[in-house]
Amino acid sequence: MQINVTFRHMDHSEELKDYINDRFTRLKKYSDSPMNVNVVLTAEKFRKTAEVVITGDGIRAAAKQEHDDLRAAIDLVLDKIERQLKKFREKVKNRRGGNQPHTPSAASTASESEDADQVIVIQKINTKPMSIEEAADQLQISGKDFLAFINAETNRVNVMYWRKDGGLGLLEP
Repeated sequence: MQINVTFRHMDHSEELKDYINDRFTRLKKYSDSPMNVNVVLTAEKFRKTAEVVITGDGIRAAAKQEHDDLRAAIDLVLDKIERQLKKFREKVKNRRGGNQPHTPSAASTASESEDADQVIVIQKINTKPMSIEEAADQLQISGKDFLAFINAETNRVNVMYWRKDGGLGLLEP
């Protein structure tokens, strides 16, 4: 974690810089990848402002806080940033599926009991760019019902399938 501290309209203070380094090291637990933390401290008459921007591997969080005391402003902005990083981590965890056990609702258990013999299989396929003629040849060789491929002409995913009348069909999005 790289922490950059900028002082605006005030003298450079090693004591504040050390305070910021001590306080912001607790943010390491929210990301395994390196993060850049930019802290800008501003003093204008009686108002002290702490502004923080954190960037990293897919992470971007920013917060700004004003207070009479600069250390209080730093603590308040740290709390804001920490909430944002927690929210981001939960969002990533939910996208990946997380480690939470699935607790089905009453409606889903009723439908599962009716369709107990139905199994849904998910397969990940690697698509490669090919022409429509190549895809037709590949589908005939493979003996499968359909073939997903990237059309070399349009660079979009297409699906070729066997029709009921024995011919080939092509789905282009």
